[in-house]
Amino acid sequence: MHQVNEGMADLRIDFREQRSGIVEELERHDYEYTFRIEQLQTGDYWIGERIIIERKRLYDFLDSIKTGRIFQQGYRMAESGKNCLIILEGDKKDIQTGEMSRQAIQGAMIHLAVFLGIPVIRSLNIRETAFLLVDICSQSQRQELPRPKPIIHGLPGIRITKKQREKLFLLQNLPGIGTKKGMVLLKSFGTIEKIMNASKADLTTVKGIGIKLANRISTIFHEPF
Repeated sequence: MHQVNEGMADLRIDFREQRSGIVEELERHDYEYTFRIEQLQTGDYWIGERIIIERKRLYDFLDSIKTGRIFQQGYRMAESGKNCLIILEGDKKDIQTGEMSRQAIQGAMIHLAVFLGIPVIRSLNIRETAFLLVDICSQSQRQELPRPKPIIHGLPGIRITKKQREKLFLLQNLPGIGTKKGMVLLKSFGTIEKIMNASKADLTTVKGIGIKLANRISTIFHEPF
């Protein structure tokens, strides 16, 4: 444990983050905080008992959107009753061109921030991430934390399971799709990844998806970043 001044925020780090280089970066500087390594049930970092932080590399964030994993993690964080945050680490050069459209990424960020109350903060590298963690520790000591935003548990007129809702997050915010068409697409293809990889012809076989909308969906998922 890094020993520092009494009364500063306690930073708890999940044991899986030991290989990230964050611990070494934190130890390299004489910050006023304490930290310890343990197994966390949710998130990668806890600051005191009120703040949960998930750190994601840019390429992992994109992959988690494709699989829907980011929304499963987001719901676990939001349902914890804590103030939650995602630090998105990395630069555009860290991902392959055309891996996912900017519109699809923004749709995921909107759902995290607006509907789950989980903002996303960008970080260029491990050094900047370490600084953000320390700065959050510091500010949490000086300011009163707001109450977490309550999450939305249902959608009007549509009965869906929690698993379906998690997959629906990305789709329902894309232009021309919305909740109902998003549900139809998921029922037809099963996963977001299969929808992304579907041909325009396959998309038009889904009720309510015409050629114009099929073209839009294909453009959103495959247009370069």
